[in-house]
Amino acid sequence: MIRSNLLIVLTACAVAGASGLAGCAGAASDTAGSAAPVEQGSSSASTKDSTKDDAASTPLTAADLHDGDYDITVTSSSRMFNVKKAVLHVADGSMTCTMTLGGTGYGKLFMGTGDEAASAAEDQFIPFVENAEGAYEYTVPVQALDEETDCAAWSIRKESWYDRTLVFESADLPSSAYKA
Repeated sequence: MIRSNLLIVLTACAVAGASGLAGCAGAASDTAGSAAPVEQGSSSASTKDSTKDDAASTPLTAADLHDGDYDITVTSSSRMFNVKKAVLHVADGSMTCTMTLGGTGYGKLFMGTGDEAASAAEDQFIPFVENAEGAYEYTVPVQALDEETDCAAWSIRKESWYDRTLVFESADLPSSAYKA
């Protein structure tokens, strides 16, 4: 009896797993042949799809983009450093990003490692600005998109620096952001 119940459970798991994988395979093949995402508010695919595909494989700098403000995604090496919203600002050959964090535990940031921050001057730290909703926002310099960037975050409660690795991603940029 136990053996037959075990066989039923294992069979059900195998079927569920196979159908889940089949769905994933179908989704992968569906997106592999499709065009790059359509620019927000546009009803047709962009003619610069190859530019976006090329950009995702190599780091992008301000020289690759038109001046403007763009919503992007910032990934972090730590769940404790949760970026809820990020706006990339491109102007005059440089980039910054205003990140809104999900919590209020960090008092300042440093673009580099915690060891570097420990010996840095106070004017090199990036303080938060509290927005209208009470969330902490930091505007940080961005050298390139789609590459790992060291960032140290000062914990208010622990009074110590924590190393984080951030990636400012280009995937959400509209095609119109790219220079020809």
